[in-house]
Amino acid sequence: MLNKRRQPSFLALGLPGALFGLLLIASGVQAGIFNDDEARQGVADLRVQQEALRKQQQTLDERVTRTESVLQSYPDTVNKLDTLSQDQAQLRGKLDVLGNQIDTVDKRVHELYLDLDSRLKLLETAAAKAAAPTEAEAVVPSPSYDSALAAFNSGDYVSSRKQFEAFLKANPKDPKAVNALYWLGVNQLSLKDYKGARATNQELFKTHPESEKAPDALLNLASALTELGDAANAKATLKMLLAKYPKSPAAVKAKARLQER
Repeated sequence: MLNKRRQPSFLALGLPGALFGLLLIASGVQAGIFNDDEARQGVADLRVQQEALRKQQQTLDERVTRTESVLQSYPDTVNKLDTLSQDQAQLRGKLDVLGNQIDTVDKRVHELYLDLDSRLKLLETAAAKAAAPTEAEAVVPSPSYDSALAAFNSGDYVSSRKQFEAFLKANPKDPKAVNALYWLGVNQLSLKDYKGARATNQELFKTHPESEKAPDALLNLASALTELGDAANAKATLKMLLAKYPKSPAAVKAKARLQER
């Protein structure tokens, strides 16, 4: 009698064994389902993290690109700044040289003006002596004016001031009285007699506003006021000079002084 092949079956264990086997099979299938869902969720989470990291990397790449662009242009920027600094230094040097040249020319013009004024006075004196007076009250310019101006030109301001004061006292109606007042004021500024210079230049402007010396008198008045610490009135005087004598050489200096304040 042939032996039949034994088939593995939980039925051999009876009903309890069969039920136990079915439970094992069912639990295995359920565990497989749970493991697959968890795996899918894990993959989804990783993809979210991957996308977040990708965005961070993109942002970082953009920042790196911008930084590289800035760094690449940095040498050019530094070179441009160095060039600008050098140009600025050269310009300042040229301005200093120009300023010195202007001061030299201004001093020379002043000296020429003094010389011309002295020569004109000599000619006027000679002409007055040679010509017969047309009016009985005509006044011949006093030679002491020439002496006072010569003292000023030589740098003897003390003597020049005294001589101009004497000239004005003796010849108040002399045609050169206005010029004498002007040079008296200049002497006082040179001797740092700022109160005296203030009074003299105020008198000149008040009594002879139409004179060609009036603009210069206002300019010297502003200088005296500045030295006396009266900056407000000095500024007002310069503005008045510009308003009354805008085309005078003194107005150019007044404008420059106002721009410096």
